[in-house]
Amino acid sequence: MTGLLDYKSIVGEIKDIDTVGRRVTGYLSSFGNKDFDGDIIEKGAFTKSIKERKDQIFFLNQHNWSQPHGKFDVLEEDAKGLYFESSPFVSGVSYSDDALKLYEAGVIKEHSIGFITMKADVDNQHDARIIREIKLYEGSNVTLGANNNTPFTGVKSTMKEINDQCTILYKAIKNGTFTDDTFILLEYALKDLQTQAFELGKKALTEPSIDTQIEPHIIINEFIKTLK
Repeated sequence: MTGLLDYKSIVGEIKDIDTVGRRVTGYLSSFGNKDFDGDIIEKGAFTKSIKERKDQIFFLNQHNWSQPHGKFDVLEEDAKGLYFESSPFVSGVSYSDDALKLYEAGVIKEHSIGFITMKADVDNQHDARIIREIKLYEGSNVTLGANNNTPFTGVKSTMKEINDQCTILYKAIKNGTFTDDTFILLEYALKDLQTQAFELGKKALTEPSIDTQIEPHIIINEFIKTLK
């Protein structure tokens, strides 16, 4: 639907992290792939926004307008997607400090955009909506999804993937020096992964082919002990 603010996330699209220079590069969006909403963003969708309002597009923390990192040094389309370079992480700003630490720890793997769809067509052949023009308002680093009902980014498909993410989160919580709010968000993420593991375990009862060799609840239980 056009005219409404929407969000889309992209997983695993961090190109480089420079904690000394406080600089991050990567992609805010990708072209040509069908997402979970059935949308395909085509190359050129961001051209008008970048040309006309680049200085009005912000880099936010968790889609939170009260926590801006700043703006983008580079924001451009390439063959892959919407590429960015940004070094707005001012030292001493708690949420920016935490974001850099989460990047470094491997917890932040995802970026997301806040936008309005200006032009789109329905592609019945591929059962998709082709988004041809976007009015971009912001790009965000995200550890939690935009939807409060699905607080952690992405659904892991195997126990190994869940376990790997649990390991990263557990190490970040155990060794990190984050603000209290960030520690709470990481705790929510672990609880969400525990739910995913439980649901996957139930499926394994009827679908034996599902990978259940690694049990992430062991790591989560160790984390719970640290809280006690």
